[in-house]
Amino acid sequence: MQLKRNISKTSLLFLSIGSMVGSGWLFGSFYTAQSAGPAAILAWILGGFCVGIIALTFAELSTMLPLSGGSTAYSLLSHGKMTGAIFAWITWLWTMVVAPIEVQAVLQYASNYIPNLMEKINGVDTLTGKGLLFATLLMAILSFINIVGVKFMAETNKFVVIWKLIIPVGVAILLLSTNIHPENLTSHEFFPFGFNGLLSSISIGGVSFSFFGFQTAIFLAGEAKNPQKSIPFALFGSILASMALYVILQIGFILSVEPTAITNGWDKISFTGDAGPFAGIFIALGFAFMVKILYFDAIISPFGTAVGFVASSSRILYSMSIQGDAPKAFSKVNRFSIPWTAILVNFLIGMLFFLPFSGWQSMIAFLSAAIVLSLACGPICLPIFRKNLPHLSRPFKLPYPKFLSFLSFYVCNLMLQWTGWETVWKLFVAVGLGVFVFVLSHNLSKSARKETLSLKSFSWLLLYLLLSGIVSYLGTYKGGLGVISMQLDFVVIAFTSLVVFIYAQKTAISEKETNDIYQKILNNHSS
Repeated sequence: MQLKRNISKTSLLFLSIGSMVGSGWLFGSFYTAQSAGPAAILAWILGGFCVGIIALTFAELSTMLPLSGGSTAYSLLSHGKMTGAIFAWITWLWTMVVAPIEVQAVLQYASNYIPNLMEKINGVDTLTGKGLLFATLLMAILSFINIVGVKFMAETNKFVVIWKLIIPVGVAILLLSTNIHPENLTSHEFFPFGFNGLLSSISIGGVSFSFFGFQTAIFLAGEAKNPQKSIPFALFGSILASMALYVILQIGFILSVEPTAITNGWDKISFTGDAGPFAGIFIALGFAFMVKILYFDAIISPFGTAVGFVASSSRILYSMSIQGDAPKAFSKVNRFSIPWTAILVNFLIGMLFFLPFSGWQSMIAFLSAAIVLSLACGPICLPIFRKNLPHLSRPFKLPYPKFLSFLSFYVCNLMLQWTGWETVWKLFVAVGLGVFVFVLSHNLSKSARKETLSLKSFSWLLLYLLLSGIVSYLGTYKGGLGVISMQLDFVVIAFTSLVVFIYAQKTAISEKETNDIYQKILNNHSS
């Protein structure tokens, strides 16, 4: 039984916005200001612009190949089995982790009025036994909502997203009209940590993490009505709407913070209740009613985001199963045409991330790096598909495909660099684990051993990881040696991006191989 196209254009837009407006709005303004000072306002604009450039390539790819699981099939079609499996692993890993992180955000706020949910271990908020029970319950509810039906989820999600937009907009308006301190913009300089701080904040402050929710429209492409129109509408509509919201929130946060809170600088910003930044500000202003609303929204916003990512991660695992990169059992669907076994597996593995799981901010840089790496396949694949799949309809056709694809790939690599070496090396360990799991499962399966791995085509990914690792290690961002200056970074990354981009095009599988895989994917998705 195949998935059904039940999601309307508006529902797809709201699902994408809902994935963007989660715990990011509750924590992002605080951590971004901590990293960039008042320049955090520009971080949201620059971050949204960068993500918009990356989304351009996916607007063509997702309307050309509107498959459930979306981007997991792209690298398989361009560079064969092993490359496709590793990118699918990376994509599944980060989408599956989002739900536990959002649940932890809910419980971290809830610990203010429900005792014994969290405890401090080495300065990190960790769930107690009671907290784990609550986390299990919330994860189970998320899974149940998705199993009941994607149409039900999409339609009810509209109301959740409307709430999620009303509250932060109301918070921003209230902050900007109550007790503002314009001197905060310049008292410690607008760029207190330079351009380096601005760029770092995009990755470690939660900016890129918040915007990357646009991919929900790609992952659910196989269930969208009229995908040729609804997908571009959802992609760019959600990015623009979220950018406007986050910029207004950041301005409101910076202007409403008491000057005494930043006496020692923006990186040491501190005030009562800053574990829940906006709630802390309203406590200082004496707006008790807004504190209660924010605590309630701290349940709705992260939970709404988690709903979307439970759907996304299950579709990716479903797609991996169809492509032979995961057990066939994970592609089973129920009478509602929902991949229930994939949802169940994600629930079980997701629970492992609570044993224990570090705080919200410490995971954001890792997730941002994993997301950027998974997105890098899009701009690599687009020119290859123009050559190998020329017969496919392209309702959204990107002009100057090679130039804009390279620009998109370059932006991905810049954003990966901004996360810092401390994050990049951990990501590469996770990728290495994915390679190990794939090789092990491939050798244990008799049928899988007969498949061609396309190792020559896989070599571009090895080159990419090697060059990215060297540049990150020598760079100035978190943990780097500082050999390559921030200014030189742009030049060096442009060069390495060009080398990898050209090599990736040269090592692509043949047109015949791409079309054979394409036909197989179509047969699997329709069977």
